[in-house]
Amino acid sequence: MRRLSVVLILLLAALSACKGGEPSYTVLRKGGWRGRPPEPRGEVILTLITPDGKSYDLDRAGLARLTWVRRVTRYHPEEKGPPASFEGVLLSQIISELGIAEKGLRVRFSALDDYQLERPWSQLKPYEPILALRQDGKPLTMDNYGPLRVILPYERLKPDPTEYNALWVWQLRRIYFHY
Repeated sequence: MRRLSVVLILLLAALSACKGGEPSYTVLRKGGWRGRPPEPRGEVILTLITPDGKSYDLDRAGLARLTWVRRVTRYHPEEKGPPASFEGVLLSQIISELGIAEKGLRVRFSALDDYQLERPWSQLKPYEPILALRQDGKPLTMDNYGPLRVILPYERLKPDPTEYNALWVWQLRRIYFHY
């Protein structure tokens, strides 16, 4: 009975954190790789390294083949003005498309300026991270912390700003998946 109570409490907490199970993004169009990631034909903007050591380079077109989503959110709790609109792909879909098991998975983001952030996937997954390629309808570029950024839903989750801000990785270049 006690185990059931603990499970129910955890389930309720998870559901309330997820606003009734609704995603923090809007799906704009469905997509997928249907196999391994496509070979890049343009500039490589992201490298994925799987737990078994395989490496996949991706260009914008390769990422654009995945399900495309939009998230409207603020950068920071003190930000003024309307929230920004970001478009990109779900990190969870990349993990799924690569066939990587989630149990015990760790994710390390590496940015162009050598900033690195590593977290267990179980900690990141509730944030529903997206890899954004567009902001407010325009492609992200080096001048506005692109071409790829990790974006989280600030308004909905309202986490500790220090922890939350560290999770926003700008100028993302590599993602390492490992156990």
